[in-house]
Amino acid sequence: MLHHFTITFLLYLSFLISSSFSNPISSSYSSFQTKFWSQNVQNKMPLSISTKLSPLTKHDSDFYAKTISGNNFKADAKFCAIASLACTSDIGQINTVKEAYATTRTYNNKKQSINTLQNMDPFSFFRISILKGGNTIHLSNLKEHLPYRAFIPPQIASKISLTTKGIAQIFPESAKDAIDTTLSYCNAESIKGELKTCPKSLEEMISFSKTALRTKKLLSLSSESTKGSGQVLTIEKVTKFDVEKTVACHEMFLPFATYFCHSLPSSRIYSVEFVEPKTKAPVNTVVAMCHMDTSPWPANHVAFQILKFGPGEGEACHWLNEIDLAWIAAGGKNI
Repeated sequence: MLHHFTITFLLYLSFLISSSFSNPISSSYSSFQTKFWSQNVQNKMPLSISTKLSPLTKHDSDFYAKTISGNNFKADAKFCAIASLACTSDIGQINTVKEAYATTRTYNNKKQSINTLQNMDPFSFFRISILKGGNTIHLSNLKEHLPYRAFIPPQIASKISLTTKGIAQIFPESAKDAIDTTLSYCNAESIKGELKTCPKSLEEMISFSKTALRTKKLLSLSSESTKGSGQVLTIEKVTKFDVEKTVACHEMFLPFATYFCHSLPSSRIYSVEFVEPKTKAPVNTVVAMCHMDTSPWPANHVAFQILKFGPGEGEACHWLNEIDLAWIAAGGKNI
């Protein structure tokens, strides 16, 4: 009798322990995001993405998607906390401009000068000729300053309009200047040959990249870390990915995790291994993207100020920083 009771109790205890660990995970929307990634992306999710998976439960996600549809929802402290969003204007330092695509864009009929040379890293753009083993170069700063925000589930993202009014309606207390800078990119006209979007969810980013690359399965590329930022390093090895098309996604600021994703024609992508010049100790592996045709770029693009030539007069390369992500077709084949 006692033996039977012991076995029954142990089985019940095992069930409780299993339930306490499995239920939060199975009900978390992050499990759906992880599954979507594995179905569409061949390699492992990088840390810059996995740390932004939504902490919302499926129940909360469905509830807030329905609530936002009512057109009078305001993101309160509870929603922002459980969804891990940055909903207030007091969010610390924000690097609102990305060096890799700083230019002048037109938004709401106002021409905005997005950046100037004096606050740019002079090593942020370079020529393809430096990508050779044995070359010693000055690596640009790979670190970024953006507050932490998680992705929102697509059923919530679909209810949010990427306009000043649309963001302000749901996030009235958020950092307006930083948001306006992001929207200036998201809503600007594409340059010639460019495919671009600002995906509001992880699923949307993956779907756009698959469509742009015309592939069923993606491979994600990102720099290994920020080690060696701003230092003089030696290139140990350069690996070129044999692809004709790439999609680059640069994180921008909105109250939730979002990216500016674009595909430019005639782009090449490389993995570059760096070592310490004297000891030859490994330092970092960084992704480099080279845009071979700069003829459609605006003349005031900061790359031309750094490289000292104009549109169409040469290629412009840049590194992917710690929060950038690039996509190529898995296997290097477009379909």
